[in-house]
Amino acid sequence: KLILAIKEIEDISNNDKLDIEFAITKNNIIIFQVRPLTALKKDTDVIVKKHVRNEIEKNQKKFLKIQGKKYTVGKKTIFSNMADWNPAEIIGSNPKKLDYSLYDYLVMKDSWSKGRILLGYNDDQNNSLMEEFSGRPYVNVETSFSSLLPYTMNRKIQKKLINYFMKKLENNPHLHDKVEFEILFTCYDLTLETRLQELVKHGFSKNEIAKIKAQLLNFTNKIIEDFPEICLKCDGAIKKMEQLNFEIKQKLNSTEKNHKNLLSSAEKLLLSCKNPGTVQFSTIARIAFIGTILMKSLQKRGYVKSEIIEGFMNSITTPVSELQNDFDLWVNNKFSKKQFLEKYGHLRSGTYDITALRYDQANQFFEKIKYIKNNSDKLKNTQKIKTPPILLRNNLKFRKINFWDFVRESLVKREQLKFEFTKNLSDALELIAKAGKNLGFSRNEISNLEITDLFRLKNKPKSVLKRILREKIVKNTKKKLLNNYLVLPPLIFSKKDFEMVEYMITKPNYISTKMITGDIIILKNLQDSIPTLSNKIVIIENADPGYDWIFMKKPLGLITKYGGVASHMAIRCAELGLPAAIGCGEFLFEKLLTANKILLDCKNE
Repeated sequence: KLILAIKEIEDISNNDKLDIEFAITKNNIIIFQVRPLTALKKDTDVIVKKHVRNEIEKNQKKFLKIQGKKYTVGKKTIFSNMADWNPAEIIGSNPKKLDYSLYDYLVMKDSWSKGRILLGYNDDQNNSLMEEFSGRPYVNVETSFSSLLPYTMNRKIQKKLINYFMKKLENNPHLHDKVEFEILFTCYDLTLETRLQELVKHGFSKNEIAKIKAQLLNFTNKIIEDFPEICLKCDGAIKKMEQLNFEIKQKLNSTEKNHKNLLSSAEKLLLSCKNPGTVQFSTIARIAFIGTILMKSLQKRGYVKSEIIEGFMNSITTPVSELQNDFDLWVNNKFSKKQFLEKYGHLRSGTYDITALRYDQANQFFEKIKYIKNNSDKLKNTQKIKTPPILLRNNLKFRKINFWDFVRESLVKREQLKFEFTKNLSDALELIAKAGKNLGFSRNEISNLEITDLFRLKNKPKSVLKRILREKIVKNTKKKLLNNYLVLPPLIFSKKDFEMVEYMITKPNYISTKMITGDIIILKNLQDSIPTLSNKIVIIENADPGYDWIFMKKPLGLITKYGGVASHMAIRCAELGLPAAIGCGEFLFEKLLTANKILLDCKNE
């Protein structure tokens, strides 16, 4: 009946590009209103329709081909833009070619897996974690789930577990940005025994469940025991990246700055980002997840009050705390602008985006901020909190290291590694931009190239290289413009999902227990001006370390479209006690964009 009604409206209006609001009753179709969609020019319309249809068919074939491959353990796979290494949050749901290829090169090809293997998880380094559909980044969920099980676990049990995880995600698609906390068993925690009972309904025997519990306990204890040594390796990785950055720049200063030398230096910087950078980051980020999972299980079981956890998170000092403190010193003439920019100048609002200005490039960036000192003192845990006895009673070996130190150190090391990683990445992007300028290309043009092409072709004669890159830029720019007309869902379960796009209601990740009401401000393009954020609830699609300047402007709260419970912005907001809703999803986010004022009640979610 609905299809018949739509056909009738199309005949009456002589238009098939319509936005139709309707309701379905037991017997009838009710049409509330009909609006024409913005029409394309006739010739453009034909080109776009053909391109979109071709892309849908190409994506469907690619999806089915991947499904046909023999996977590690599971029966099928699902694709998500926010599971595991959440690409939609890091590079956006529709990134530029260079952004995508950089993230793939530095993280998603194999580095993501190498760090997990060091902890004793499955060896999945032969599988790339990210797949691209019409330029959009997706995580291969089956590969992700397989990589988060201990390699010592019985293969038959692993296979049953992964099929259970996949089924649970299919039934609860809104959990795709919370898989580590709501779906998977990646470590031991205080809710594990209760959660494992769900497996009985899915064909697991009591003996299999007991084995899973015992293995996860041993696995978690091994990580706790190895933690001090892992911290030393993280410190070593930070020092090595610093040293390599210094040596590469020194060497470049003594040679001619032509495009070959600039691209060679950029490649060396990016290799340092991969190893030791990403590999060690993958390790410590996983431990930070384990610490957070344990902490949340203490809260869920009622052994630690949420106020204690909130105060503890607020006591942690990461680079964002240092950023605020150093900026305050600069404002009060106790720290020079030169010193400040030497330390933080590499940050940019879009870590992988060559077109985003760095802090040290944006004219009067910080002067425009009109810094407002946060008068509320940062909560400090002056009293040493002991390891909750319940953890020891559950045979978790927090004897050599205090549990709270384990959580704090893993989070701090994660953020310190990320900070150093972004420095080398940012410097590499600047060298690539200079090489592009040397060849006659703007930053926008370079953003339409793949990083592997730049490195692979760098030794060709300048005239030949310019011609090849120009052809690639024209081709990739055209394809990107056409791909923008295609809509893809956040989750892909079957080939039908490329034709009928469905959005689930996402449950945001709430930070703090505060309740606020305030006017909103939507952050989009930051090239032109720095808006006033004081006492406003900031709304932004996705945010990475380059957006840490937001916190210096004393916002009332923060809401993001993409982001997980332990993502960069979630940790930042918890550290500062800033009320936030991280990862609202497409549906709720679009609604919020039409609001003027929002009530954000984090305690009651």
